[in-house]
Amino acid sequence: MKTKTLGLVIGIAALSIGAAYIAFLRGSSTAQFVIGDPFLPELEPKAQSVDRIEIERTGKRVELVRDGGVWKLATSDSYPARFEEVKGLVSGLTGLKTDQKMTAKKERHGELALAWPDTTGRGAHVRVLAGSDVVTDLILGEERANPRAQFVRRAADDQTWRVLGSVNADIEPRRWVDAELISLPNDEVKRVMMNGLEIGSENNERSRLRYFAVEKSTNVAPTSFEWTPARRETAVRQLPTWLSRLELDDVRKAKPGGVADPAISPEFDMIRGTLKVKAVRDGDAVWISFEAAPKEGAPSADKINERRKYPGDPYIPDWKAFNEKHAGWEYKLPNWKLNPLEEANKVPADKQLTPPSTGNDVDLSIPVQIPPAGK
Repeated sequence: MKTKTLGLVIGIAALSIGAAYIAFLRGSSTAQFVIGDPFLPELEPKAQSVDRIEIERTGKRVELVRDGGVWKLATSDSYPARFEEVKGLVSGLTGLKTDQKMTAKKERHGELALAWPDTTGRGAHVRVLAGSDVVTDLILGEERANPRAQFVRRAADDQTWRVLGSVNADIEPRRWVDAELISLPNDEVKRVMMNGLEIGSENNERSRLRYFAVEKSTNVAPTSFEWTPARRETAVRQLPTWLSRLELDDVRKAKPGGVADPAISPEFDMIRGTLKVKAVRDGDAVWISFEAAPKEGAPSADKINERRKYPGDPYIPDWKAFNEKHAGWEYKLPNWKLNPLEEANKVPADKQLTPPSTGNDVDLSIPVQIPPAGK
């Protein structure tokens, strides 16, 4: 009897200890985090005071600074940044919700892209500051879908987490500024000059705009470069619509004394203005600047601009305002916009056209309607 009683007491004690241990774990877990709570509760009350954001990834760094109420990209010579993008980053961080505790072993951080420093480009280091106060110091790692989630950890802590929501900490400057420089309708350009070549246009009987290489042009500086039929064909095909979409990769203040490369510096004569593109080579990069002017008495662009509904849609800028906005700045040209300029110059001089060219005129018709002068 005593043996049975002792066994029962021991059993009850064991159950009590087990229950207490489970309760301790639950209580400890609850004390540490609550699923669904904000992961960065310290950020929301200070969001309006944030005035600097630093992002690092793959050895590259972006710094955004609020200056007098205006956000600027400090790492690109304080070029104006898009407030919507900055707001989106802060809102994204504020919206992260605690979901699951992950590993605290430092040697396993790399599995979640949370090791730092990180040379793989999978992880990012984000610091959000208000004055000298570091509000948030976070490592962002791999993202997951369904549900949308991301692995994160505080920079000073080895504990990692899965949070609901995700943040895109991009270090490319074009993400933070207005990357679109120009988006012209194809029929706006009337004439192009580059490296001793002039490309003209005219309406044919089918009311289509026809571009062609002008024979013996007097409107461009002489050059020793040989514009063979193959090169002319490439230039006529690609240059008149080059301004239909022009974007930047990076931006900086214009460096004094930069010498333009005539082989990739086109000039455009348009219905409502003129635009000179100065292209300067700097190492492997090409940086461009602009000189624009409106034409007096040019037809209004209001009807064209009223049709613009989304970024990237064609429109005609106010060329005076455009010139003032971009004066003193240089923009890094993406390779996909540099290639069309270089292709014409790189076509072998002895390349044969198929079918063979019969002259200087290359008829590449584009269906357009050009407004009459004065309309």
